[in-house]
Amino acid sequence: MVAAVVPMKNLDQAKSRLAPLLSAEERRGLVLAMLTDVLAALESAREITEIFVVSDGEGLESGAFTLVPEPVNRGYDEAVATAVADPRVAGSGAVLVLPGDLPLVTGADIDALIGVDRAAGAPSDPLIRIAPARDGDGTNALLIAPPGLMPTRFGPGSFERHRRAAEDLVSTVEIVSPAGLAFDIDTPQDLREFSARGGATNTQGFLKRAGLADRLAMVQ
Repeated sequence: MVAAVVPMKNLDQAKSRLAPLLSAEERRGLVLAMLTDVLAALESAREITEIFVVSDGEGLESGAFTLVPEPVNRGYDEAVATAVADPRVAGSGAVLVLPGDLPLVTGADIDALIGVDRAAGAPSDPLIRIAPARDGDGTNALLIAPPGLMPTRFGPGSFERHRRAAEDLVSTVEIVSPAGLAFDIDTPQDLREFSARGGATNTQGFLKRAGLADRLAMVQ
């Protein structure tokens, strides 16, 4: 059993670094579109048994996830800790921490991180797998078994912090780099690169419907 945890900032605070390109309303729409893509990937993954979204719930439509209420954002690590303290997450064999800003992630990427090609079900021994961001600095996904084995350490430089902490806890730290887990959207350059890729994701559909794809193509 693998529980997925997706921490979400309150929508009025999300993706502030995109303010030079997008209005507050456009940023909210983008965040919800990316979350839709992430949730679809989690639903299609073979070993995810339940999905938990940590959020104040504002703007979220009901779906195949359980809301872990967090009225006020205290930080990404605090959101994960809140979820892991929930008995439904704590009782799982493993927890997958996955940000909501990975619009290219697929169920196959998640399966690769969990390792379902090697053995079905959650890992039976203590295990930590880390998916780095494409810049090698950040962390875009963590698989931790059992869920309370290691507190998360997100933020700038988190990949090295997670790797070092994991090495103190397990004999082998596995670094896994599926393509869809490497690409997150934080900066205007990220958004321009993503828009230029095209594709059939929900996020690409939002950019087109909102007229943002054309606008981004004109911005250097």
